[in-house]
Amino acid sequence: MKTAKIRYKGYEWEHNPETLNVEKEDNVNEQDLPCENSIARHYSSKCRKVSGKGKLVGEDCLRKFNELVKLQSEAKSGILSLPNIKPFYAYFKKIELICEPSPQVITYRFEFVEDSERNSFVKENYYHTVSDGETLWDISYKYKVDIQTLVDLNPEVKRLDELSEGSRVKVC
Repeated sequence: MKTAKIRYKGYEWEHNPETLNVEKEDNVNEQDLPCENSIARHYSSKCRKVSGKGKLVGEDCLRKFNELVKLQSEAKSGILSLPNIKPFYAYFKKIELICEPSPQVITYRFEFVEDSERNSFVKENYYHTVSDGETLWDISYKYKVDIQTLVDLNPEVKRLDELSEGSRVKVC
């Protein structure tokens, strides 16, 4: 099976990173009680963190790294698309060169942090604008959303293989 590539603010990774970690943690407090019992309470959810390590290869690897540095320096969050995870808003928090660059290979680390404020508005109403020739199957693959889910979310779509360019398809 072909794995979808990571995308952020219009940038698509040529090759997915060697490692990709998605961390989701909740703020849970456990309190011991007399007689060897305890109580756990859920207080809140923390933002997701996405980190990883990858390599950029080829004669233009330094240019590719500088594109990531420029993207990271933008202050606004953007949609982050990861393989097998519903897209969400995130900040590109960190990009780090972790070894001496060679003429053909650069090794780097990165980190994204979920923008929970914007995601609270997006969770129920995320739309994709259809490009020329795109089908519901293409959108299903692109966002890793089951085709039946897309059909259920978009009852106005009569044919899965015929979408009008510029129309909007609800993704989640």
